[in-house]
Amino acid sequence: MTTPDSFTSYHSAAGFEAEHSKLSPTEIMEAMIDLRIQSRVIEAQIDQLMPAFKAACASFGRDRIELERATIGKRLTPGQWNYSASILEQEALLKHLKQQFQITHEPCGGREITWTLKLLG
Repeated sequence: MTTPDSFTSYHSAAGFEAEHSKLSPTEIMEAMIDLRIQSRVIEAQIDQLMPAFKAACASFGRDRIELERATIGKRLTPGQWNYSASILEQEALLKHLKQQFQITHEPCGGREITWTLKLLG
């Protein structure tokens, strides 16, 4: 496996674009696996830092923070409601009608080929 440091230096954005046509399909797949592993590590670091980041942002006491390399903005997550039984019934009926429609009609978009990568271990 490629180490993160050697991978980053060899596969910088511009360097990888120039070099990817010289790689075999297996090497391209291995490069993607390396990136996904790095992504997992980075996501774990982000999750670990998030509570301190939120506290640091809140300490400014405003909704928008301008820094040299980024602008940080405060947003609310989507609201949640407890709907009445009649609304939930209508929602279930609409879902059923949509499913029936999908059976008898072709989609107007989507259906693009995509590949998934599942890391083992």
